[in-house]
Amino acid sequence: MAMEIFGHEFWGADGKSIWYDLQTPRGEDFWLAGYNIETGDRTWYHLQRNEWSIHFNVTRDGKFFCGDGGDELQVARARDGQWIYLFRPELIESRGIDEKAFVHPGVLRVEKLVNMGKHNYRLEPNVTFTPDQKWVVFRSNMFGPTYVFAVEVAKAGGSRGNSVHER
Repeated sequence: MAMEIFGHEFWGADGKSIWYDLQTPRGEDFWLAGYNIETGDRTWYHLQRNEWSIHFNVTRDGKFFCGDGGDELQVARARDGQWIYLFRPELIESRGIDEKAFVHPGVLRVEKLVNMGKHNYRLEPNVTFTPDQKWVVFRSNMFGPTYVFAVEVAKAGGSRGNSVHER
């Protein structure tokens, strides 16, 4: 497609899936897309403009993604995109042709974890999950100097703590 862009690739923990930011066209429609190098399966999870992130990452088990948002100067031009996000991927059940060569569509259900409204996005937060999948770690200059932070993302029963910890 004219103006299609893809980038900021990262590997899934399985070593078989490559994930990337896909825009069709650039700055208009946003996807977190994946490609399995063994099977050729393609998955596209749709995002709203304000949910787009400069960087994404995935848990080891592939059940959650996180994103670091972006300000109005980034490609998405998001008006309310300055957040650390937790995403729950949800595939859309095929209601028609179930062709292996087609993209498997889905959506990302979003939870806002940290308000990054005072962060200067010239420093990219670069989110990642801890190996136990309980925290999202990122860097921020929201208090002036650059610090590394962690936000808790999951507790038993599905509720999330609201605490952010400086590390």
